[in-house]
Amino acid sequence: MYQLEWTQYSKEDYDNLDGSQKIFVDKALNRIISIGMAAGQPLSGNLSHCNKLKNRKMGLRVVFREVEGKLQIIQIVAIGKRDKDEIYKMAEQRLDG
Repeated sequence: MYQLEWTQYSKEDYDNLDGSQKIFVDKALNRIISIGMAAGQPLSGNLSHCNKLKNRKMGLRVVFREVEGKLQIIQIVAIGKRDKDEIYKMAEQRLDG
């Protein structure tokens, strides 16, 4: 079992979702809790240390990473739509700053 760690921004992302979107994200989070970084697909470039889970129909992505130096803690970085790679740009900004 893994523990989740939220950033201020990722918690706000979650709070802004509608009911059906939260159902998908809750399932994704349960998967992350169960299998950690084995959940989802690895990202590349500046986010190569992150993975994503996606719902193609809703266009939603959950971007997460393992917290350095802490075993079995997964940080939720961003939740949102891919629209013009916005979710990935937002995740990069949050990790850089």
